[in-house]
Amino acid sequence: MARTKPCPDKPFDPNNQFNILITLKESDTGSSNTITMSKELVEANLFPWWSKHLCAKLSQHKSVELVDLFEYESKITTTLIMRKEEDGNFRFHGWGSILGKRNFRTGDIIGFWWDKYYTRLNFELLLIA
Repeated sequence: MARTKPCPDKPFDPNNQFNILITLKESDTGSSNTITMSKELVEANLFPWWSKHLCAKLSQHKSVELVDLFEYESKITTTLIMRKEEDGNFRFHGWGSILGKRNFRTGDIIGFWWDKYYTRLNFELLLIA
């Protein structure tokens, strides 16, 4: 019987051209339940990994998709709802469940990168404000 080894989690690579760096705003911290990513960042850094069908769906106003968010440090995966808003940017609803476990503050910098092996969005706190 063949043995298979799971692919190890890959840490943040500062040279990855598809990284998304977010400096947390007040609206992303505290009692917030969402984090916002700009349309430009999502389309440039996540759409290349996704199917044409999913990209077309997410290009529509108020479209939603479930996205797994994996925190590299704690190894915890949380499923969030990604929604395209009226302004064209994307909000990840359910972020508050992550904030409840972490003490992120306004000005912290979070790095996000797509994990093609596990088909999830990884993230890590890169800089504490």
